[in-house]
Amino acid sequence: MKKHSTTIWSMNVKMANSGKKINYAIRPAKNIERKMFRDMLIRLFPFGIFSQYQYIGFGSKYFVDFTIIHKYLHINDMISIESDIANQERYIFNKPYECINVKFGRSTEVLPKLDLDKKTIIWLDYDDAFSNFMLEDISTLVSKLPSGSIICMSYNSHPYQRIQLENEYTDISEGYYRTKFEEIFGEEHIPGNFSEQGWTNKTSFSKFIRNAVNSQITTVLSSRNNIEKPREQWINCKQILYFDYADNANMSTLCFALVSEKDKSMLTACNLEELDFYRDSTTSYEIKIPNLTSKEVRYLMEKMPNEGKIDLLKNIFNDNDVEEFKKNYRYYPSFTEIESF
Repeated sequence: MKKHSTTIWSMNVKMANSGKKINYAIRPAKNIERKMFRDMLIRLFPFGIFSQYQYIGFGSKYFVDFTIIHKYLHINDMISIESDIANQERYIFNKPYECINVKFGRSTEVLPKLDLDKKTIIWLDYDDAFSNFMLEDISTLVSKLPSGSIICMSYNSHPYQRIQLENEYTDISEGYYRTKFEEIFGEEHIPGNFSEQGWTNKTSFSKFIRNAVNSQITTVLSSRNNIEKPREQWINCKQILYFDYADNANMSTLCFALVSEKDKSMLTACNLEELDFYRDSTTSYEIKIPNLTSKEVRYLMEKMPNEGKIDLLKNIFNDNDVEEFKKNYRYYPSFTEIESF
């Protein structure tokens, strides 16, 4: 009889929002990021009962985020935005819960039509390289969502190569990066001392995107917090997560908490800074996955937690790999293959 193989992961998996990307089951850094996001959200209980929130995301055919949010936060009001309008029946068929309302269309079209007066957790998990429409989406959310809401966005942050830009902009002989960045971010987000050097560095490009997003948020809030409103109603946008990682291409995630002046003490009570991966500055938390076998992972896991030097088998383990494992071992994905005959 033919042998079949079934693979089971410790968490449910999903495709990116286009529905065409590789399954997240073989993207361990993404797996770790989701668990960290979950643990950060759980700490936000001072803002109220999670079941009274709504969740908005890009479910794709796997709806991983939705399963996590529903199971751990008990949120039933859930909206999935899907741009793949040609395969609507398949998305609806695959949603894991009846409470998920699937809206078809681009995020820039759907978001302005949603009820954004309700406390919301939203994860815009984009497949694509950062683009100007993402700034439009963040502007829509920051201008409307109430205090206690969480905005998370992920995107491809792989740096552009000069040869790539030379082939794209054949009508110019210099200023390739400035031209590209003005197209993506808008001229208002390009600093006066902009240089064409250093943009193949992934860290520099990731920081540039982060700064452009923060600049856009500042602009939107300056309009929202007009002087006619009482000071206690003014909204602040606090960065609470900033991830860089690469399962294949370089990816980044930014996460913000919207908090009114009168609710600032609630955010302080969450003690988010106790989380090792909490980031409120231009320095990201980089999720690195060491190349370890299943047996090596089990060996190291049995020695956790460990703050000191681990007695290692020197011919097997690399010190750098062990240190990266120690940082994220609580979130490390488990892979098990079950063979049936």
